[in-house]
Amino acid sequence: MRITIPILEKEVNGRKLINPHFGKSNLFAIFDTETGNLEILENPTLELQRGRGNYIAKLFSEKGIEAVLVKDIGSGALSKLENFEIKVYLLSQSIKFLDEALELFKEGKFSKGNDDF
Repeated sequence: MRITIPILEKEVNGRKLINPHFGKSNLFAIFDTETGNLEILENPTLELQRGRGNYIAKLFSEKGIEAVLVKDIGSGALSKLENFEIKVYLLSQSIKFLDEALELFKEGKFSKGNDDF
């Protein structure tokens, strides 16, 4: 399964920080749970004033992403991801690092689907 998490450019002790702002995130980490491959994708929509959520959802769909882990997401972006059948999982505010979120996801610690919104 391919999942993505918005991340910050800043790292702490070599650990990538999660960006609490989905659509305005500069970077997205794309993780493949089967291969363990991690890819960093720059957000190509930062200059857009409108339509950011639709563009990101389409891009994620084209990249085969099946789930997004976020701390917060606007209703428009959430709707667009749902339209592309990409599941959204809500991260606790206490989860700060990418590696921590990925480990919890692999352990099945998040509720399934978009029920938290």
